[in-house]
Amino acid sequence: MESLASARLGGIRAEVIVVDNGSHDTTKEVALLFRERIPVRYYHETRIGIYGKSHALNRALDAGRLGKIIAVLDDDMSVQAEWFEGVMAISRRWPDKDLFTGKTYIIWPCVDVPDWAKAGRLHSWIFSAVYVGDSDSVLSEGRWHSGNHFWFRSRVLDRGRRFKDMWLTEPDFQLDLAELGHGGVAGPDAIAGHRVQPALLQKEVALDRARKLGLNGAWLRLQPYRKTVKQARLLHAHPWAARVFCLLNHLRWRFLYLLSYVYGSDATRFESRLIALERMTTYLELFRAANRLEDYSLWTRNRSRTEHHRTNGDSQLRFKGNQRI
Repeated sequence: MESLASARLGGIRAEVIVVDNGSHDTTKEVALLFRERIPVRYYHETRIGIYGKSHALNRALDAGRLGKIIAVLDDDMSVQAEWFEGVMAISRRWPDKDLFTGKTYIIWPCVDVPDWAKAGRLHSWIFSAVYVGDSDSVLSEGRWHSGNHFWFRSRVLDRGRRFKDMWLTEPDFQLDLAELGHGGVAGPDAIAGHRVQPALLQKEVALDRARKLGLNGAWLRLQPYRKTVKQARLLHAHPWAARVFCLLNHLRWRFLYLLSYVYGSDATRFESRLIALERMTTYLELFRAANRLEDYSLWTRNRSRTEHHRTNGDSQLRFKGNQRI
């Protein structure tokens, strides 16, 4: 809140919406202290659900009175002084895109950061850091922006789109939009720091996060079926070959996981172990998920029937949408 209230607006009309998801502390009093410096709206959302964040985000969307740009920041983010101006600059450069992110760097919770945590290969998926170059980059197919720092145009909500009650709710939201043709861009203008929680520097917590990302990431890529997601497209079009590919890669990464125990330094061992654990979990869960979902059935007849139902359902939804308009 302090970083947002201190940032330059440069003539931009902005409002901060704070959604307190079920706490019983002084969040409301602290948030409203900043009203004299920047417009603030406060909501208390009691629904926790499986994962609370989706309910918090949806409470803000349901409340309405939103601007043309809706930015999402986790409560452990601190924006730089030019952040508002950066958000608008990137958005204006790409009027045909609807999903955006800026640069997210790491703010460590301590001075003596473990050596394994400093490895750049871990920063994006363990510590939610996004390193953007000096120029804009278009979001690749089947990818998404980190959920702790991204924004989108409010026009994507025209059909009442909301966040689902799931752990990877922001990636799911973005993949759905990409499937509908909404493109994304990352730009260097908007910069924010992620204040990493101390617990994330504990090895057991990091290992648990790697497993969780592998399991949830696999299901995210396959359910629902999205043709813009490579893994889903391959398992749908080539169910036998893609399954073999998943199993072979699982075995490959499992071997690398075991091999990581004999690497030279402790930092290198643990870094490699984390990456291998996430990868081998992902490939195994892709195989398991494909065996449970009809879109990836080994028998063409079943997949054709599922495709027929999905196409008819989409047509009905579009028709109802036109009626409402």
